[in-house]
Amino acid sequence: MSDGGTFLITGATGQVAPATIALLAKRGDALLLTGRNEERLAELERTYGEPGRIETFAADVTTEQGAVGAAEAAVSRLGRLDGLIHMVGGFGAGPVFMTRVEEYDRLLRVNFLSAVCATQAVLPHLDGGGRLVFFGSPLASEPLAALGGYAAGKAALTAWMRSLSHEVKHRGIHANAVIMTMADTPQARQERSHVDFDHAVTPDLVARVVAFLTGEGADGLYGSLVPVMGKFGFSSALAGPPPRKAG
Repeated sequence: MSDGGTFLITGATGQVAPATIALLAKRGDALLLTGRNEERLAELERTYGEPGRIETFAADVTTEQGAVGAAEAAVSRLGRLDGLIHMVGGFGAGPVFMTRVEEYDRLLRVNFLSAVCATQAVLPHLDGGGRLVFFGSPLASEPLAALGGYAAGKAALTAWMRSLSHEVKHRGIHANAVIMTMADTPQARQERSHVDFDHAVTPDLVARVVAFLTGEGADGLYGSLVPVMGKFGFSSALAGPPPRKAG
């Protein structure tokens, strides 16, 4: 696929999304931006809106009806659909004995089943091939204490995406995932003032990888997990301090 694609961006009202929207808009892509926060969608409309090229649409893609409505709106408003950038996700933490089953259900719905709904809605419109981009977490393969629900949702997403890639690659559809850790956003800094954000990833870096995965440079990638984690790393007291610089 050459530059100038047409994409549905789900979860466009999230903190990480604006950098991706700005970069793809600059590249010349047509975008339908969806989310549940209508006030935030209105802000995106004022900033990026351009009738027939960049539009917004309120939808809850954690439901089949909402996802189908978003995909159909993309085709009717923008003329076609070349792919999905699924940025919907949600975080939750807590030990097992203090976490209700309803919280596990929420985490699976937002981090995994939303991707299923959105993908099933988009696939019928990708007759000429396309790009599907999802967002995973390193915690899917190395879960930490009290993060089991979140890690399980992301693990389900990445396993499902890799299976999906085998189903659709012969149709010219590339399904891949960005694996990212905490993003350095104003909201994250406000909520986690104790964190060293030098180890976080910036939304701009994420945007560049999304642009890569939706462009010709990623023609050889099917079912790939692309890490975009900045300086993040798992640590242990057994590892000792970082090595000293020579000299």
